[in-house]
Order: sequence, then structure tokens, then C-alpha cells
Amino acid sequence: MEDWVMGSESGWTSPAFEELLPQLPRGEQLRLETHLRDRDRRWRRMRYNNAPPPPSSTKIRRQEKERDTWMIPHVQNALRHYNARHPGGEFDVVKPLMQARVVFKGQHWFHINFWARSRSSNKIKRFFAELHYKPLITISGFVSWEQLLPDPLPAPVASVETCTIIEEPLDQYKRSCAFCPAGFGILHPKGDRKFVCGNDKDRFYQKLIPCKQLQFGLPFM
Repeated sequence: MEDWVMGSESGWTSPAFEELLPQLPRGEQLRLETHLRDRDRRWRRMRYNNAPPPPSSTKIRRQEKERDTWMIPHVQNALRHYNARHPGGEFDVVKPLMQARVVFKGQHWFHINFWARSRSSNKIKRFFAELHYKPLITISGFVSWEQLLPDPLPAPVASVETCTIIEEPLDQYKRSCAFCPAGFGILHPKGDRKFVCGNDKDRFYQKLIPCKQLQFGLPFM
């Protein structure tokens, strides 16, 4: 486990799902194509039933970018952790997919899926990451208001518990844990204790406090 200061790196822009479709491995393509068909079917049904019109493509893309902006600092923290442990096998962020969040032992914990591209093979892989953020404290105690001024607010420190590749076939992985709803579609590593918070072995005594999730709705995944 290593600590990273939360912050978004420059040079990354949010690609659209449709743009990435031809570049994805077959399993990811099938998942995305299925979602797109289901979405179009729902929209046709809405038009047929004279329901309120579906959102425009411009609005969908704007919300997608907003989602990615919220998630990308956590993804970058997780991927820095992975790259530090895999010299010569580094990846670059492609796109966040979904995250879930709870409070556990006074810290915010995240489970995240994202896509990243191998620097050596140029192939896109799905990752799972678990990370949490330490509260803003000093050695002597909590940061005081006087300590924050005139300096800017210090960034939370991320502790990455795990960041691992989710290999195909994708249907071998669980989509839920003690705090990730199955509907979020976050694929988790197989085996007990592959992640700390929300695993099956500890779900009965871990006291998890639910948090408000992303407000922009679910992605295609």
C-alpha cells in the first residue's frame, strides 16, 4: 500500500464510449454494444408512449465528461500505484467506468473500474482498484483553520490497497460486494481477501456507512 496526494494530472481528456468501441477487447465490445442496443430500445419505447423525450446527445456527452472529471483523480492515484509496481508494464488512463463509495473506519473508501492502455502493447484493459483517503491531519492532530491560511486547502492523501487487471472473460467476476450494488457493474477480483473493504469474509462485522454516489447516473458499463 502506498500513499498518493489526490489530484488530477494534466494531458488527459475524456473520450466518448462510442469512440473507444473499435479499440476495446471483444468482451468489452459485447458489453458496450448490448448497452447501446438496450438504451436505443428504451428510447424508442419512450417515444412510442409519448413519454418525455430522451436527453440529447449533447447533454449525454456533457454528463459523461462531468462523470469522468469526478472520477479521474481516484483512477490516476490507483494507476500510479499499479505502475510503480510493474516497471516495464505500465499503463495510461483511458476512461473511468464506475465507482462506489462508503465510509469505513472514518475514511472514504472507493471501489472503481476503469480502462487503461498498455504502453507496450497498446491494448486496453479493465482494472479494479480499491483506495481510501486519510483525513487531513498533522502529526500533532487535525489541521487547524490557522494552519490552512494563507496556503490553499491541502489535498487528501490516497492509500491504494489494490489495483489489478480484470482479465477476460468478464462474466467470471462478481459485480457486487458489501457496498457495491450489482447494478453498478463494478467487476471485482476473484478470491477472498483480494480487497479489504466489503469482501465476503468480513462483510458481517465491517460497519460500512453508505455515501451519496455520483449524481450523473450510470455509465454504459
